Amino acid sequence: MSEAEQRLFEIKTRLKSIYETKKKNLGLTQAKIANLLDIKTQGGVSHYMNPNSKQPISKETIIKFASILDVEPSDIDPDISEDFTTLVTKAKEFSEPIATDSIKLTLLDNHLAAGDGVINLDYPDAIRSIEFSRDKFMEIFQRKTANNLSIAIIDGNSMYNPNNAEMSLKHGDIVAIDRTINDFKDDGIYAFVYEGKARIKRLQYLSGYRLKVISDNPSYEPEILEKYQVEQIHFVGKLIKKLTLDIVDL
Repeated sequence: MSEAEQRLFEIKTRLKSIYETKKKNLGLTQAKIANLLDIKTQGGVSHYMNPNSKQPISKETIIKFASILDVEPSDIDPDISEDFTTLVTKAKEFSEPIATDSIKLTLLDNHLAAGDGVINLDYPDAIRSIEFSRDKFMEIFQRKTANNLSIAIIDGNSMYNPNNAEMSLKHGDIVAIDRTINDFKDDGIYAFVYEGKARIKRLQYLSGYRLKVISDNPSYEPEILEKYQVEQIHFVGKLIKKLTLDIVDL
């Protein structure tokens, strides 16, 4: 077992133990937690609580579990830093309306790859947030707040189809991601991390809990992920909008 696998095993062991200890007093079931985390099935929660499952668990998810179980995030993952917890809290604040007449969407990660994947996202972008009037935000997104909604910037052209440019994604496009969808729900374009790389791809369900990974660019062949590979995916969210921003010299 690698060091990373051992750490994941220990995190899930602690999470399962805390859940078993507190579920009765808190009136919790795995189905109820799935609903609170907006995970499609109880099985998604089971993966997080199964020490033998290879399904990654993000720091954000650990913080959500900690809130539901009424414990500190460090009780689940002792290595989680106070700075990270503070950062997540601030990020949630930034996702809230910043004024009575405006709502701001902030950058989720600097880039998400529409290609072979990006590991290092630590470089600056010109666009870090977009602010909307409340009326315009409601018109575009059909919701009142920016809770669990972020923007990301596409890196690469594997999702660009020149024959269907309007509905495809090219390098530099800005997309809106619904972060409440942190498990596969139905066919669509998802942001996810697989084998340590952040990617944006169209996912299609296949029998046997397999997924077909599709690049809209016809130059790329689709991939088939088997069930054990799907279980290793960390879903960041589902793409719900492409925000068009054309900059023209005058």
